[in-house]
Amino acid sequence: MTRLLAAEALKLRTLRSTWGFGLVAVLLAGLVTAGSIGGAGQQDRLEAEFQFQLVLDAAFPAAILALLMGMILVTNEFRHGTIARTLLAVPRRARFVGIKLLTGAATGAALMLVTLVAVASTAVIWLGLIDVPLELGDGLHGAGRAFVGVALAGLLGAAIGGAVHSQVGSLVGTLVWIFVAEPICWALLGLLDLDGVASYLPAAALGGVVDSSGEGLPFAGSVGMTLAWAVVAAALALVRTGRRDIT
Repeated sequence: MTRLLAAEALKLRTLRSTWGFGLVAVLLAGLVTAGSIGGAGQQDRLEAEFQFQLVLDAAFPAAILALLMGMILVTNEFRHGTIARTLLAVPRRARFVGIKLLTGAATGAALMLVTLVAVASTAVIWLGLIDVPLELGDGLHGAGRAFVGVALAGLLGAAIGGAVHSQVGSLVGTLVWIFVAEPICWALLGLLDLDGVASYLPAAALGGVVDSSGEGLPFAGSVGMTLAWAVVAAALALVRTGRRDIT
């Protein structure tokens, strides 16, 4: 198992897309952090929850990137035709799916680490210039929550990639669901006075893990629902991958 995970890590290090995602994560984290600090008033910056929210605001784009990276981890195998060689090394397809899920979660955590470094660097410089003291406890609380959310995003992305196999289909379908279909569902549920149900949908559940506003499900509930959706997608991935003819 350790050697298989090391092989997956090597694949990631040799992909240009991995470095591209990392660079985008750093840039977005810096921009979001700078925008949050610059757009807040001095009184807001001194509030107890400000630095906690600062970390979680930057974690949201990192979660989207981790979700996409998780899909690419699996779909690249089918897109580039390396799946046959991979399954020669890992004949048990359930183990193949399991390795991809673990790698997706680890990739999300690594992406959040890069994001956190960018957030901390930007915050330390800017807050120091305007004489706002750093609240390490709030920052660590936000970082812990963010790591959980972004790791879950990577896990969910790998499960979706394993269920769909098509790279374009999984990436485009997921983005359309997050930014078009699910918001329409929220609106329709609101018309039916079922607003609370919307919090259980996939994107809302994942967003709730890194949500700093306190809306929707509580943290534990968001984690549980995201895991439930990941389990559903992983089950589909096991069935689809197990039945697919690889020649």
